[in-house]
Amino acid sequence: MSQWDGFESRIERNAHKMLDLLDEADVKATFFILGHVADHFPHLVREIAKRGHVPGTHGYSHKQVYKQAPQEFGEELKRAVGTVRDLTGQRLYGYRAPIFSIVRESLWALDILLDQGLMYDSSIFPVLNYRYGMVSNHRFAHSLTTPSGRTIVEIPVAATRFLNVNVPVGGGAYLRILPYAITRAGLRRINKESQPFAFYVHPWEVDPDHPRAPNVPFRISATHYFNLRSTDRKLRKLLSDFKFAPIETAFASQLALP
Repeated sequence: MSQWDGFESRIERNAHKMLDLLDEADVKATFFILGHVADHFPHLVREIAKRGHVPGTHGYSHKQVYKQAPQEFGEELKRAVGTVRDLTGQRLYGYRAPIFSIVRESLWALDILLDQGLMYDSSIFPVLNYRYGMVSNHRFAHSLTTPSGRTIVEIPVAATRFLNVNVPVGGGAYLRILPYAITRAGLRRINKESQPFAFYVHPWEVDPDHPRAPNVPFRISATHYFNLRSTDRKLRKLLSDFKFAPIETAFASQLALP
């Protein structure tokens, strides 16, 4: 995070492009907002709320959960939640970890989410990936018992079953890498199981010309920069082919929010 100030900031233009695209489709979404972004661009956070979207938290520094100690994680989360709550005047209910970094070794974080008043997590991706994932986790929204014995609602990002394997179709790099027909077929299969799905896109993914950062390992850069020019087109098709709403609305029956 200490290096970010040395790069051109493109978050405002990218976020506004995303907001405008959602407006065109008459869609509201949940925005998992990074605390660092909220501190530096408070007007952007207010704009997100003004346009009718629901704020969630993405933590503060974008450091993977499994690379933090519980105390560090708790302090960052409290700061991030407080900043976004104060800017929007809204209670935050949900969290998504940077790089889906709640894994078996970091399930302790779920109790800290509850301590901060959050009611759901959307960080456990039920797929196999070298940086994240718990393949054995449920593919659909469910109640999850935390290490302390409490309960939190877990809302995984979309994964469908193909040849007895969980296949990720929930957005991000998977939207850009897979042909759109496969993404659409996978999401429709989930809906045929009478289940809603969670889908995500980063604002930087609608910015095909964003500069390449130096010294990024190839296995990361190969997917990060892949097919960025397809995001806008595929996202527009997606918003036309499916009905979307914020997580707090789409999963209302599982969340039972106050």
